[in-house]
Amino acid sequence: MVADEASAIAALELAARAGGADAALFVWVIPDDDRCWYRSIAALDPEWSASALRRLHSGPCTWLAHAARSSEPLLVCPSLDKGEEGIERDDALDPPRAIWLIPAPPPRGSDVLGILMLAGKDEQQLDATSRLMPVYRALALGLTDWFQRQGRNELVQRAHLTDRDLDLLRYESLGHGSKRIASALNAEPKTIDCRFHRLNVRLGVANRRDAVRLCQRYGLL
Repeated sequence: MVADEASAIAALELAARAGGADAALFVWVIPDDDRCWYRSIAALDPEWSASALRRLHSGPCTWLAHAARSSEPLLVCPSLDKGEEGIERDDALDPPRAIWLIPAPPPRGSDVLGILMLAGKDEQQLDATSRLMPVYRALALGLTDWFQRQGRNELVQRAHLTDRDLDLLRYESLGHGSKRIASALNAEPKTIDCRFHRLNVRLGVANRRDAVRLCQRYGLL
């Protein structure tokens, strides 16, 4: 299990070298209503990683589209990867590379995407990667779990979440209204409404449903 950022980067670099890759990037993608947010770690070639992140940030991306619909690894060949429509690429600075895209299925109840990318100058350079694919899929899952744990700890600390807060959200996730929750917790419905209001403010969300969704994203429910 990945313990911290240093061990995550070390594992990423070791795995990339073992498979013949000369660049590696892991991206944790957090969907939002009108855009996505990214957290990432990179190894071996920061320039390529920065270029790959720019592509992800530039709009609809075929790499992310694959990760969203499939957990199967995909080899993107340089001759077939033309970038995204409307996004220019300077091949003198950013030559096309073969890239293994290795998605990690989202944790149960979460909507995040994890994707491991290993790049080489051509498909032949990445031959060893395909033979080690079970290792890379396990690494992608491990990094997804680590990023989720990091986000979970940050959310708990930022919003000062307690077990009582999470109990409240568990009832909401089951579709229970204020009256039913109040009966279960031996409280008044208006008290439950007030607790939800304060909790929504601390979480920075607009309503109960968004509060549940946010906590599910980080594995708190």
